[in-house]
Amino acid sequence: MEAVARAIHPLSDHVINQIAAGEVIERPASVVKELVENSLDAGARDIDIDIGGGGLEYVTVTDNGAGIPADEIHAALKRHWTSKINDTTDLARIGSLGFRGEALASIAAVADVEIIARTSGDDHAWRVATAAGQPPAQPTPYQAPLGTRVSVRDLFYLIPARRRFLKRPRTEFLHVQRFVRRIGFACPHAALRFTQAGSRGLHLRPSSWGEASPRWRALFGEAFARAAIPIDVVVDNVSVQGWIGGPDLATNTSELQYIALNGRHIRDRHIAHAIRLAFDERLPPGKFPAYALAIELPVDQVDVNVHPGKLEVRFVSLRDIHDLVVAGVKRALGEDARLPPAESGPTPSHPATINDAGATYHRAAGTARSVATADPADVFGRPLALVDDRYLVFLIAGELRGLDLRDTWAAAIAQRLEMRDTERPSARPLLIPERLSLDERIFDADLSQRLGALGFDIDDLGAAGYVLRSIPAVLPDITTATFCRDLPVALEGSDALTVAVARAAAAAIDLGDLGLPSARVLSELMRAAAAAEIDPTSDAFAITGGLLRRLASGDA
Repeated sequence: MEAVARAIHPLSDHVINQIAAGEVIERPASVVKELVENSLDAGARDIDIDIGGGGLEYVTVTDNGAGIPADEIHAALKRHWTSKINDTTDLARIGSLGFRGEALASIAAVADVEIIARTSGDDHAWRVATAAGQPPAQPTPYQAPLGTRVSVRDLFYLIPARRRFLKRPRTEFLHVQRFVRRIGFACPHAALRFTQAGSRGLHLRPSSWGEASPRWRALFGEAFARAAIPIDVVVDNVSVQGWIGGPDLATNTSELQYIALNGRHIRDRHIAHAIRLAFDERLPPGKFPAYALAIELPVDQVDVNVHPGKLEVRFVSLRDIHDLVVAGVKRALGEDARLPPAESGPTPSHPATINDAGATYHRAAGTARSVATADPADVFGRPLALVDDRYLVFLIAGELRGLDLRDTWAAAIAQRLEMRDTERPSARPLLIPERLSLDERIFDADLSQRLGALGFDIDDLGAAGYVLRSIPAVLPDITTATFCRDLPVALEGSDALTVAVARAAAAAIDLGDLGLPSARVLSELMRAAAAAEIDPTSDAFAITGGLLRRLASGDA
């Protein structure tokens, strides 16, 4: 292809705004998310959400918050204008749900927007309307109660290329409903009413933690609300509240998994790992634990500015949070688990003891060397056995430790996928193509393109379903039938594509053929542990009571 010389030139404001909008507004659920978060930041305790055509036709969010002064409505529609932060020091202490000043500007770039707002100091409301990508009109007086109403119509109607990637109205409705459920858990103080075209839908009354409320039954279902075990643990200024479902409440999907942080719905693989670790071997194969956990900690102990959709966060003391969640869930499940020491700052050097089914073990102190650079033999010690074709047992600092090879291989595979050559991903054709059972709610043209960028070749056969013809060359030898069985579940349970693929691939490795890892394989496992920010001296590598009993009985 012959290169064409073109002059470097600035993009127009209109194009810039539409590009920026694409990073924030993906579908109607994104619009609802941004508007509801603005309402909550404005102090609203009563929020109505009404959508039409799955949100493709219109989205209207009405609240009883502080409102917007008439002379600031135009500013609210400008990119990177916000009332929530002032300078860079505020970025280290973000307490609001929104803060980037992109929401209204991004929505107005791809849809028609009407804002009606009234503050406590106004005798009447003010109305401002704007067509997609056009400057807003001047505010005009309007009769409305205190608060703000934002109406968004015809999302992406001027951008057919974006609109055709959206799914059917029913599917988009389910995405909106999923968000409303999650924000309904994260912010129990606010009443939420969600309707479609005026038809009654989800109605959540205000509630509080520990209360047997209709709100929780509406969100989680009768079975979970009746049988889930309460969690309420506090160490220093960090608390974990909510509910954990026992093994009998485990499900085939991750739909009933809620994590909230300081009133913000998030996804976090470290917390998810901590919960699964706490279950030990109680979960049936292929099942997902059900839980709804709300974590509260000082705002300067977490960075929420790491994801365009503000769904992922970075903890200052990840290990402390991880250990607190593990101990709290173990306690709820009936184990005598001691909470991490009530001490702020770096993790204390003295051991923390946890008792599990009569087996006592300790966090090994020391090991100050970097996991990524240390000699694996120094960090891991001597491999002793492979239990259940999955757990590598080794000796470190005089204590038995257990490494979950599935989790570690998943971390290694995710690292390989993220380091791939994105221009020309190498693929390995399958001798016999495998059939894939994919749900249209998660598999769309965008996901197909992203999987293709990783090296997958998936054919859509229409009513006959999907067929996998090639996989990325960076994947290890896997059982493709197992991979195709687990991939749809992994995609549904994770919003990070490389993580979902890595989990499915790790589950498809036949670990029974590995035996005790060689020095080379052990080094690769160490690199995977470093990439996953796992410290081999932490409780993430603790020997569980079940493993210890099988070792003692000779069943391993």
